[in-house]
Amino acid sequence: MTRAVTLTLYDWTLVALVLLVTGVGLLNLASAAPEPRLWQMQVGFVGVAGIAAVALQLFRRKQVMGWAYGLYALSLLLLALVLVWGREVNGAKAWFVLGPLRFQPSEFAKIALILALARLLDRRELRGVWDYLPPLLLAAPPILLTAMEPDLGGAMVMAGIVAGMLFIRGLPLKHILVALGLVGVLVPTVVWPNLKPYQQERILVVLNPARDPLGSGFQVIQSMIAIGSGGIWGKGYGEGTQSQLGFIPERQTDFVFSVLAEEMGFVGAVTLLLLYAGLFYRLAVMAVEVIHVGDRLVIGGVLSFIAFQVLVNVGVTLGLAPVTGITLPLMSYGGTSLLSTYVALGLALLVYRDRFRDV
Repeated sequence: MTRAVTLTLYDWTLVALVLLVTGVGLLNLASAAPEPRLWQMQVGFVGVAGIAAVALQLFRRKQVMGWAYGLYALSLLLLALVLVWGREVNGAKAWFVLGPLRFQPSEFAKIALILALARLLDRRELRGVWDYLPPLLLAAPPILLTAMEPDLGGAMVMAGIVAGMLFIRGLPLKHILVALGLVGVLVPTVVWPNLKPYQQERILVVLNPARDPLGSGFQVIQSMIAIGSGGIWGKGYGEGTQSQLGFIPERQTDFVFSVLAEEMGFVGAVTLLLLYAGLFYRLAVMAVEVIHVGDRLVIGGVLSFIAFQVLVNVGVTLGLAPVTGITLPLMSYGGTSLLSTYVALGLALLVYRDRFRDV
């Protein structure tokens, strides 16, 4: 197959949407970042992430799927090692630090989980209850290790990936209802008692931010003030009082959406959400158009990975979800997060390109 023909097999609409959201993210970060060097570093991160996504295209789908279990095992090793030798940042021992460089293994583990789960479910149908045991056993170790850091947000994203991929593989509605019932029983009896006090407080603050207006509720209250004060057209680029005066903590990571909504208003916020919706739509179309089940699962896993983060992050800024540290894909500052998102999207593009090749 010639290079020219191969290029026509890519979904260039998805590529354009990714670049558009990335561009919006860089513009927004230039206003949101408390230090200019953070924006400069983010530009470098975009370059590295882009190179990684392009380099991934040098391989075939069959090669990448062959790495699935090896990458999964490596991710478990890294998740275990970070609990011993990792650096604690914001209460979570989730980072390897080497000088100015920081690496978060849980981001790598999300990609490995998508590949391993896709390979496992490729030829395995979900007919009975026992058919769920192998995929759940595969997913449990990375989720539990991530939760032990403790990185509740990362564990939630992995759980979202698993749920999305099981649904794509044919999870029946009755099984979904049973699972929701189990969650309803386990959350108050098992999960809630084992959460750390600050994690419980974050959840309670969602129900009532005024419960701790100068503590746990401060971020959410200031975020909602910023979004509400933006009005229809916003206060203008770089003119957001809540963001520029430092009332929004972590405005370059967890609360970049608040900065955008304050400065660009309802119109700017909706425009960004429409770009994300377009990105999700293209991934969904790609998942439908591929021939092989494994390819559909990979693309569906990537869709679940990104969509879950967008929904939770935006929900946090609106006071509809607890603050979990989940970033806004392609928008928030952070090299590891950006790299994992670009690699995931590069993976989706790769399997879509090779959709007509034999397994």
